Amino acid sequence: MSKHALIFGSTGLIGTQLLHELANGAVSSPSTPMPARSAESGRAGDAGDDPSPDSGSTPAGEEGDAPAGLFDVVTLVNRRPHPDQALIARHPNISERLFDFKDWSALGDLFTPHTRVFIALGTTRKKTPDEAQYQHIDRDLPIAIAKSAHAGGCASLQVVSAIGADAASRVFYNRTKGEMEEGVKQAFPSGPVLFYQPGLLLGPRAENRTGERIGEWIFAMADPFLRGSTSKYRSVHARDVARAMIFAASREVPSAIVHYDTMLSWSKALDG
Repeated sequence: MSKHALIFGSTGLIGTQLLHELANGAVSSPSTPMPARSAESGRAGDAGDDPSPDSGSTPAGEEGDAPAGLFDVVTLVNRRPHPDQALIARHPNISERLFDFKDWSALGDLFTPHTRVFIALGTTRKKTPDEAQYQHIDRDLPIAIAKSAHAGGCASLQVVSAIGADAASRVFYNRTKGEMEEGVKQAFPSGPVLFYQPGLLLGPRAENRTGERIGEWIFAMADPFLRGSTSKYRSVHARDVARAMIFAASREVPSAIVHYDTMLSWSKALDG
């Protein structure tokens, strides 16, 4: 039975790592039919309504060393062409579908029982200051994807969330992530849903964010003291999150909230 990895948010910090891990061995050599490459659906929106990936666009990182053959086909769904077209061209079983994030029926052929869906969408308040638009990207789009995945009978969902996600929180960011998790669970009752709740994400970024650099410095000092029940607040490299997602999707892991310790464990286990 073929396995299809469907990625939303492939140009963000975690999405980039997902793509490179899959490109460097976790996708089989060409042998199975693929969805059409770069088949555009609808118009491309302007920057104001662009469903941004999880933590902003990032340059191509180092490709990982995931074991070969975990997936037969990989499809990236983006509003605009992925910046690393050379990587896509080098891998015949990796394709891209351009989509306006409006008419979900246009992606119906991608949501099948063989599909494992990866959702790494998200934005920042600096990039998207309007709260309604922010919630559309961080909450509503993942829920819409989950609905389509359920309609197509997809095998599982791997969803990037955040530590502290809580639909009842007074903090806007935490509340939005919590509402997203609740909505996704309701929209996809048919299979495993795993929410990854990283703390501060580490990894190469295209944007120079002073606040995040300061946060990395603070967490570098605090991480050794975060143990036991507080270890989930540790900073984590985006590559480990991506590898954990690939591990869970390829091993049919049941529904879970995934924190730091488990992410590292699954990331290491991916090579086994």
